Amino acid sequence: MKIQWTGNSFGRSGILAIAEKGDTQPPIDTIYLDYIVDIVDQDRLALAAALVFGAYAGNRIMFESPISVGVARAIEIFLRERTIRVDPVSYAENNSLHGDSIIMLDHSEAHTAPTNVLGRQRQIRVSILPTESNSGGLLTMDSLRVASNAWLHDQLRPPGFAEDRSSIAAAILLSADLSAAGINMCEPAGDGGSTTPDALRPLLESAGLSLVVQACCA
Repeated sequence: MKIQWTGNSFGRSGILAIAEKGDTQPPIDTIYLDYIVDIVDQDRLALAAALVFGAYAGNRIMFESPISVGVARAIEIFLRERTIRVDPVSYAENNSLHGDSIIMLDHSEAHTAPTNVLGRQRQIRVSILPTESNSGGLLTMDSLRVASNAWLHDQLRPPGFAEDRSSIAAAILLSADLSAAGINMCEPAGDGGSTTPDALRPLLESAGLSLVVQACCA
């Protein structure tokens, strides 16, 4: 699977996956945001690509620029059932930005920005909204509402593909721009575990991102 970063003049950017011999063709070959990402961190791009397209890769995931060895190894472990090789790999130190804010990830149309207080870690509420009913994005000091086709990937996900993965991938793509060191999200109490935090945490931590999943009201 070849992975390319793509952007255009219409305010949209994201990832394009190109199937190679031995790959399964993804039902949708792009994940995009109605937002131009200014800081494209290669390691975090790789994490997002692995979350969305890793299930379709046959034996390798090929990027346009080198991925740090720690992130490449974390992706290979995450996709170990498929024996995936990540190329190219850099043995230089991981230079992912570690940031000083936290993304509070949700999917709510009723978007409420957090109240940030001087001296505490900054929170940025990020709402990933479906493109079937939304377009564009709105960025404020403490929040971002942005349309994405992540919802389509969730609907068409293969067996074993956690339903939150594509939204987490979208947040990862935004994390460097938002100077984020972590992603916090909630799932309804009694949901039964739609997310897989134990599997995802080592993956995100390889590029300087924490992941917190907590119960919330339905």
